[in-house]
This record gives sequence, C-alpha cells and structure tokens, in this order.
Amino acid sequence: MKSRFFTSHEVAALVQVSPSAVLRWIDQGLLPAFRTPGGHRRIPAAELVEFLRSHQMPVPRELAQQASRVRLLVVDDEVRYLQSLATLLGLADARLEVDLCDNSVSGLLKVGLTRPDAVLLDAYMPGMDGLEVCRRVKSAEETAHIALIAMSGRASDELEDAFRSAGASAFLRKPLDVARVLKALADVGVIHARPPR
Repeated sequence: MKSRFFTSHEVAALVQVSPSAVLRWIDQGLLPAFRTPGGHRRIPAAELVEFLRSHQMPVPRELAQQASRVRLLVVDDEVRYLQSLATLLGLADARLEVDLCDNSVSGLLKVGLTRPDAVLLDAYMPGMDGLEVCRRVKSAEETAHIALIAMSGRASDELEDAFRSAGASAFLRKPLDVARVLKALADVGVIHARPPR
C-alpha cells in the first residue's frame, strides 16, 4: 500500500462494498475526497481511516500505518543537497515520506497535485523564488493548510519576516541539521515530538 490516496474502487475492495456506495458516501459529504485534473475521485488514506473508525468499521493495519505517515516535500535547486537531506530525514524518522523537487515551478505543481503535509522550501531558486511559492501556496484555499517551512543559506531577519508574513510557519538557516528540521515539523504540529531517550 504505497499511495496515500485511494480510488473509489480501491476503497470499495478494502471495505467490501460496491464502488457506487463509496461514491454515494463522497457525494453525501461523509467521506472527504478530491478530484484529479482528469476528474477521478481520490480519497486520502487519513480520511478513509477516520471514516472507517467513525462508522465502527474495521481498519486494516496496513492502512492505519500508511495513514500515520507524514508526507514532506523538499524543494531546493541544489540536487546533491536535496538527496542527502532526504536520506538523512528518512533515516532519522521512519514516519517521514520525503518527496523531492529541484525547482520552484515543479514544486508548486506538486504541492497542488499531491497535497503534502509539509513543505520545506528554499528561499533562493532560479525563476520563481521561494517567497513567491510560499505566497501562492498560502493564498490558495486548497493548499493554505499545508505547513510551510522556509530555509536559506543567505538568511536574514528581513527574509525571515518576509516568509512569516507570506504564511510560512517556520524559518531555518542552512546548513540544516536533521534535528532542527524534525523539531520544526513538531513545532508546527506535523509530527509528534518523540520523548528524548
């Protein structure tokens, strides 16, 4: 079960009902879903788990585990930095599903299509800068809820203020260490902080 989103047919197979019953639940507002650009319905795993629990239906263990994962999109034009950060974050916290994007325009499109739980966004990129991406993510009703954490190797108080004014939840200075990223994700409520060992 790799996807965080399910088709109506997949949901029907999971809960052993007809696809039309699933579509009816969606149309009645009982089961939250969104439409793909092609018009197909997609049901987020977390919403499906909540629906099943609220209707006292069994939740498959794999589904519950999948729904508890946190999707983090990292957008930075430094490809090597992206890859090493993704590896370190994945090793540091198994709850994180890290997706990467090496330019701002593709990152913005990916935010709209996949709706990650959080975005870690570099301030300075060619073309559209991170501040504009932040403004666009936060100004769209469909994506305004996504936690956005800005980062920069050329940080300043003015830049941090600009990102916070645009809706960023946090601002980190590069080079990043994994502990600071995890703390920022916990501070904005995307993951639960783990007690120290």
